[in-house]
Amino acid sequence: MAKHYGILGAGPSGLSMGMFLKDKYSILERSDRVGGHASSYEKDGYTFDYGPHIMFSKNKAVLDFMIKSLGNNVNRCRRNNKIQFKDKLTRYPFENDLGALSREDNFECTWGFLNNPYKEKYKNPKNLEQWLLSVFGTGICEAYLFPYNRKVWNLPVDKLSMLWAERIPRPSTETIVRSALGYPTEGYLHQLYYHYPKKGGYQALSEAFEAKLKEKVVHGYDIKSIRKLSNNRWEITDGKNPKQFDSLISTLPIHELVKMAEFPIPERVRNAIKGLIVNPMFVISLGIKGKDQDQMTAVYFPEEEFLVNRISYPATFSPHNAPKGHYSIQAEITCKISDPEWKMSDKDILNHVISGLESRNLLDRKKVVLTDVKRSRYSYVVYDKNYQKNVAIIRDWFPKQGIHLVGRFSYFEYVNVDAAIERAMEIAGKLNGSKVVV
Repeated sequence: MAKHYGILGAGPSGLSMGMFLKDKYSILERSDRVGGHASSYEKDGYTFDYGPHIMFSKNKAVLDFMIKSLGNNVNRCRRNNKIQFKDKLTRYPFENDLGALSREDNFECTWGFLNNPYKEKYKNPKNLEQWLLSVFGTGICEAYLFPYNRKVWNLPVDKLSMLWAERIPRPSTETIVRSALGYPTEGYLHQLYYHYPKKGGYQALSEAFEAKLKEKVVHGYDIKSIRKLSNNRWEITDGKNPKQFDSLISTLPIHELVKMAEFPIPERVRNAIKGLIVNPMFVISLGIKGKDQDQMTAVYFPEEEFLVNRISYPATFSPHNAPKGHYSIQAEITCKISDPEWKMSDKDILNHVISGLESRNLLDRKKVVLTDVKRSRYSYVVYDKNYQKNVAIIRDWFPKQGIHLVGRFSYFEYVNVDAAIERAMEIAGKLNGSKVVV
């Protein structure tokens, strides 16, 4: 017997479920637009994403599906990322441009890699700190990997799960030696080339997905409560227009989902959810008059005193993201919700970002013609040491109740859109009873 699924949220994960499910579905979205965390907005001729997104993937089928969905509205770009290390801009990733460092820093990083006692000491690493030391050695870790990871995740590196290591390639000895001698080398090859919509920002991808749906998204539906009926069906309401479904697919942040729940949730499940860490983020957008001579895609900042962990250049992704004769910069700052930084005013945050970029010769404040600050409560899913234990409890319990979790903040995994689509394919395949192929 065919089911009717209620899909909560119209970000890429919810839209993917709509595309991949065989049975009837309805997608409920609070906003008047699709895209969720991966949406975009326009201001004074500029297009900005709510945090930068680009299209790349190790899964060729998924990447091809994303590109094909955009039709002719797609650019192919080559990565030009940098790392601000002391007074130098080095190429990304850090270990692939050791020759750009001072002789002393180059030696410390290279020697630490080639003469690494942690390979033996941490043959079976128990946390990310031990794994990084075993792979890269002291020099590279202390110069870049440790300070950058502390800054992004707002936790000591020895409190981070080994799970994150799966995303970090291991450089070969040849790569490190060539890098130290100044030979050009590249790392993270699966993201060396990336795609991005020509027009409309990253939002355009979700809008392309929306166009593929059999059923229209229900916009403006702000869910207030979720309850289970005596016939085992689910009732969702916005306080005015209740809707009933056989099963639910939630892309809502799991912390928000439980606030809406008017059904019993065991204490062990609630405790597991409380134990999950998701950090907020500032996205500071700047419109700049003039030509961007460098055409960088991003710059990373490991130093602690500058709150920004990364800036990106939206007009490098697509020239349509800025008016003619202008370009743009987006800066990201992550923190804990309890940190004093989260309580800083927009004015103070802007001044910190602009002053910091200017002192690093990455900006002339006289040419800034637009400023904008957005705050995203849910941004960075943190893989702390208790992460796997907590998500295992949650992912086991909710589907048994008829609520299937999908997406970064519901299934709760730090993934890009390509991996969110893969996860939707996996879950839709289970619900359909057959593998989803794109």
